[in-house]
Amino acid sequence: MKTGIITVTVIFLLIPFLAFGVNGSIEYNGEQEILNLWGNNYEMGYAQGYLLNQRIIDLFVDYLFNGLGISPAVYTYLYNQYWNYFTVPSHYRTEAKGLLDGILDAGLSIYLDSLSRNMDSTDVLITNSFGDISYIFSYLNPFGCSSLSSWGNATLVDTLLNGDIIMGRNLDFTHTEMMLRNALIMTFDPDTGKDWVGFGYPGIISSISGMNEDMLAVEMNMGYHTNTINFSSKFEPFQFTQREILEISDYNGNDTVNYRDVFEKCIDSPNSGSWLCHTMVPYIDSSTIAAAVIECVNESGDTFRTAENDTNLRPWNLLLLNHEEVNYAPIYDPRYSIVLDSINADSNITTERMFNIMRAVSSYNTIQTMLFLPNDSMFAISFADSLHNAANKTPYWYRWVDLFPNHSGGVEEIKPVEKQSNILLYSEFIKLLKKGEVIAYNISGRRVNLAEILSISSGIYFIRRENPTRIYKLLILR
Repeated sequence: MKTGIITVTVIFLLIPFLAFGVNGSIEYNGEQEILNLWGNNYEMGYAQGYLLNQRIIDLFVDYLFNGLGISPAVYTYLYNQYWNYFTVPSHYRTEAKGLLDGILDAGLSIYLDSLSRNMDSTDVLITNSFGDISYIFSYLNPFGCSSLSSWGNATLVDTLLNGDIIMGRNLDFTHTEMMLRNALIMTFDPDTGKDWVGFGYPGIISSISGMNEDMLAVEMNMGYHTNTINFSSKFEPFQFTQREILEISDYNGNDTVNYRDVFEKCIDSPNSGSWLCHTMVPYIDSSTIAAAVIECVNESGDTFRTAENDTNLRPWNLLLLNHEEVNYAPIYDPRYSIVLDSINADSNITTERMFNIMRAVSSYNTIQTMLFLPNDSMFAISFADSLHNAANKTPYWYRWVDLFPNHSGGVEEIKPVEKQSNILLYSEFIKLLKKGEVIAYNISGRRVNLAEILSISSGIYFIRRENPTRIYKLLILR
């Protein structure tokens, strides 16, 4: 009997990987992956779940049990206690539900063998609250971090900045190899609220660092004064507070976006432990404050500081590490001396020099390094890999108009540019799948399991290949 041979034509795509009917897409810029989301909260959550599916489940288990070293029994205790201490805005709870529904509709299971139950929305919210949980239950603090903003006379010599403001930021975070392989640039276009960009991982629906369309930037560091003694109200996990800051922007409604909006939002959103938020907006002139550090400390209350608070670095630089300065004497940190010595040696800050300063204060746990240039509507980002921390990688530069709008009015496929065409035998295609070298998706974006491949019908499919990550289109003819 004559057996059929499946011919697979592989065409390199220069367009986003679209899941038709889903409010999301995935694009690639070199080795960097960009997840675009738009719509209401349920739709954005659903799109992330549908597009990233198994990656969300795998990373949740990997980071929880390998990265943080929490046992299933301890996690179950934290899970049962979560709502006794925390509150999360209802629209983000809806987004968490949409994320799980998207995973299911992509044909994946949300069953967690290690916990003997299905993953639910509380698990998603816990994923976005690890720092806050560590304050309550005295577990390993996952964040380190550092940031420096400079403007005015400090940046006059840079031909791009020309006196405008710049922030350098290191995210130092306890991590796993799986986490490094799944770093994302995430763009959000919510139906209600400002467009914003953040940097995260599958399952993240909050903000650790980000900038919005008003060019308001925020980033969060853990503080040293971690005591949580004020339990008069439930706490909002700070990553969700930061997302609200980015989406609301003019929080106090005075038609001016600045650090006061961030400060007032933080006052209205009680937090556990100590969170230090470095925030900035475009620099106008020396009569306005473009950068500030909001110190949200449970035991002493919320306050803020500006460049004038630091006699060593004022008036054109503001440094944030992990020490509070307003209500406490600063705690020694060698990184402070590194930055101070550098600025004393040369007070001129350029984009290149800012990145070099971030490299000088980086560590093994520096998994993201970024530069924000709000006056120029630009940012740069580098992600760590298994061989280099983020500060030792070359950053990729993005203009706001490169990313937004993050979707077209309708869903249509642009004709791809054919870079290469390869004919694969069916047996060779199966070998790639069995080795885990590629993942196959149908035209709707749903993952195609190996069992389905054996009886696959003719049509258009996509495969995702790692190292480096690429999306290819396949035309399958039987």
